Amino acid sequence: MAKLILSFQGRVLEDFPLDKERVTIGRAADNDICIENLAVSGRHAAVETFQNDSFLLDLGSTNGTLVNGNPVTRHALRSGDYITIGKHSLTYQGLQRAAETDDEVEKTIAIRPAMRSAEPAPAALLGYLRVQNGGAAGREMVLSKAQTKLGKAGLQVAAISRRQQDYYLEHIEGQDGRTPTVNGVQIGLQPRKLAHGDTLEIANTRLDFELRPE
Repeated sequence: MAKLILSFQGRVLEDFPLDKERVTIGRAADNDICIENLAVSGRHAAVETFQNDSFLLDLGSTNGTLVNGNPVTRHALRSGDYITIGKHSLTYQGLQRAAETDDEVEKTIAIRPAMRSAEPAPAALLGYLRVQNGGAAGREMVLSKAQTKLGKAGLQVAAISRRQQDYYLEHIEGQDGRTPTVNGVQIGLQPRKLAHGDTLEIANTRLDFELRPE
């Protein structure tokens, strides 16, 4: 069964199975997923599930709903999608569609005998960080975990989350409200998708982000 994983500042709070056709999200107590935060509208969003497909709907919320950092009003969810509502996040964990039966495969071949063979799957990519300054300059870190925390408590702490083949940088805490930077620009409070060649600065440490084949 598909589910939503609720978290706040990188800490998992609760799992919510999508066990009915419509699951509502909001600040009001009668929502299926109640988030008690002023940045969340009383009726903020909903997830509608039909068989193996789930769709996220923004219900006209005041502050909007983001998926992977992008504002949406309606979005077909894919496993690993990262939903931001106020200061909380929900990760969608879906189910893969069942494989076609042998009969269905035979029908497909009979109907489309000249269909080209599928292209080979792209090589899986793994993230790396290379330290550019300080006593650890030149050191590399492999981002193989689902989440890697970086920084220094009391100064600035951030996390890099791995979602399938994508990596996202998220601010956790910092002095004077400053957030980590990517290519010299502060990321703010929303997760920032990283690209090969990005330069990060976290707690005064500069790091180069790279993607390499596993």
